[in-house]
Amino acid sequence: MTRSLAGPSPSPGSLPSWVTPERIAVIKMSALGDVAKSIQTVRAIRRLYPQCALAWVIRPAWAELLEGNPDVDAVILAPRSLKGVLQAIGQVRRFRPDTLLDMQGLFTSGVIARASGARRRYTWASGREMSGWLTGNPIVPGPTEINVAECIFGFARLLGATELPTEPPAYLGPENPMLGRMGEALAGVRRPLVSMHIGASAPNKKWPLGHWSDAVKALQAAGCGVVLLGGPSDQEDARKVARESGGNPLVLAGRTGLKDLAAAAYLSDVFVGCDSGATHVATLVGTLAVCPMGPTLPWHSGPFGAGHRPLYLGLPCSPCYRRPTCNGRFDCMSGITAQMVVDACLGIIEDGKRRGKK
Repeated sequence: MTRSLAGPSPSPGSLPSWVTPERIAVIKMSALGDVAKSIQTVRAIRRLYPQCALAWVIRPAWAELLEGNPDVDAVILAPRSLKGVLQAIGQVRRFRPDTLLDMQGLFTSGVIARASGARRRYTWASGREMSGWLTGNPIVPGPTEINVAECIFGFARLLGATELPTEPPAYLGPENPMLGRMGEALAGVRRPLVSMHIGASAPNKKWPLGHWSDAVKALQAAGCGVVLLGGPSDQEDARKVARESGGNPLVLAGRTGLKDLAAAAYLSDVFVGCDSGATHVATLVGTLAVCPMGPTLPWHSGPFGAGHRPLYLGLPCSPCYRRPTCNGRFDCMSGITAQMVVDACLGIIEDGKRRGKK
């Protein structure tokens, strides 16, 4: 399946119709959610140019998400250090790209792009951190009126693509090598299964722990199984949520890699997470998500695709992004009640809308 998009087109400076890229380098180093939202755009590029060689420059922390991706021929790691950037530049130059897509649009990615040797280089129209000058061709629009995934698709559009794939990538779904391991871990958990990822990258993006506990309690009372996911830094919070819920959710926080996360989401009936990379990985594999949001816009930063249920109060102070004005109360998140999340989960389960599953 594909989705035709009629969004803003980066027509000025787009790739001439007579040019066929043979070696394409993509720079999308972070963060996890943006990497997840870029995978379908790279898939569209691969479909348009099936014979081209394609390399992806990425931070080591997120490279596991690209393992097994049939659309990517080379994964180039760019650690956060001068040595790491210089090594990445060397590998990009050895790859010899003729076309480079700087989907990161920041100073470091601009430096890599500038030194790549690619004759054709493109980046975001915003040209942040001198990336417009360093990369060149700052022509890809990024309007907040559409989802980030649609904005990223602008890079494929300038190469001639018109349709963004919507079917979940098989290497993260039914062909994920971690499915068997995760299936065993979830074997004793009741169905329907709700996976919850309690972490987020910023304090104002997090949903209160007490709300998580209340939601776990209510979902288990409604007959659902619950698994708590998260990174290593979320382990203690996940244990606290489990204790205070009075139930027995399966706690896997801190015990899963990115492929495990994708497998857990794929095997779940519903995924609950804030505006975090984990939520966007879950939606990438076709699982419908309930997403409490406050400091970011749901239609721009939230889950991409039909059927998801972002919960957003739309307070006057929203969106604040990384500059909250509420003195740490985070009213936009605390005002989203556990019952609102539970109702959304049960609604998805009732509707049976697990797009792309089975």
